Amino acid sequence: MRISKLLIIFFLISLVATTANATKYAGAFMDDGGGARALGMGGAFTAVASDPSATYWNPAGLSGISSGQFMIMHSERFGDLVDRDFASYVRPVGWSLFGGSDAGIGITLIRLGIDDIPFTDHLFDDLDSNGDGEVSNDELQGLFGLQDEFRYESDSELALFLSYAENISDWNFGGSIKLIRQDIGDYSSVGIGCDLAALRPNIWRSLSFGVKLQDITTTYLSWSTGVNEIITPAVIPAVSWNQPLPSFNGNLIVASSLETRFDNRGEVDQFSAGSTSANLHFGAELGLRDRVYLRAGFDSGFEAANRTAGVGFKLRLFQVDYAYGDDVLGIDELTHRISVTVTPSTFSSY
Repeated sequence: MRISKLLIIFFLISLVATTANATKYAGAFMDDGGGARALGMGGAFTAVASDPSATYWNPAGLSGISSGQFMIMHSERFGDLVDRDFASYVRPVGWSLFGGSDAGIGITLIRLGIDDIPFTDHLFDDLDSNGDGEVSNDELQGLFGLQDEFRYESDSELALFLSYAENISDWNFGGSIKLIRQDIGDYSSVGIGCDLAALRPNIWRSLSFGVKLQDITTTYLSWSTGVNEIITPAVIPAVSWNQPLPSFNGNLIVASSLETRFDNRGEVDQFSAGSTSANLHFGAELGLRDRVYLRAGFDSGFEAANRTAGVGFKLRLFQVDYAYGDDVLGIDELTHRISVTVTPSTFSSY
């Protein structure tokens, strides 16, 4: 295994979080959402939310779904070290819970898998060379001389979203209940959380406004080790502009969202002040003849490493989308995502 790949795995272990010291990144496997269309637009999809990935980006968008749709996405990150899958099924329904109209439901599964993760907890005494009961950064470098003694395990992280939305007056409102299960080696965790969201199409001319209150109740993860982690709430306001281009038989969407968190991430995020931090997402999609789509964006920054791009093709009942992510860690490993959306004409509302 190359040293660069070994370092990546150590980084990923810190995100998996089997101790209470990393709770600000708990549940990080869900952060990329789903759908190559949204990801090609830099994740600026909260005020668009017009395909099955709306269950993640803004469940209020389900009230605008006119027929049953199924989406599946596969992505590989850091070369082939991390496999991630996203599957979502959405459809309109003929009933509503709050007296509104145009209701829709969705069910989504997110899975992340990492194989051959090195476990080193049994090497603590070998690394603690001065016997002070702690492993310092200098002592941690001794891991590279103990690779033959590593114990390798796999990580599997799952999240199930159950989503609902309906239209009330000029607004669409929705929410998702999230059930979470994580397994890494001999450790496991379970958790439950909730997202609430709103979407106002054409709030002014072709400008739409959306907002997602993510993990609004605070999402708790309970580990088999006795450690409890929390995913703190995030607020994500967003806007999008939909501009028809009749001269080209096309359409242009420009969108942006501001992912705002309150768990003291500091300079890890794009903007920070005190315990509050934020990342700006920006993206655009050019559609031609409702058949070919070109996309580009920036995900959490405007550096070269934050660039995203993508294309999409629609063929009858199928839409195939591809999204590209740049080399975030500077290790010559790009991120590729492919999703397929199916809209069977046989589906109808209840």
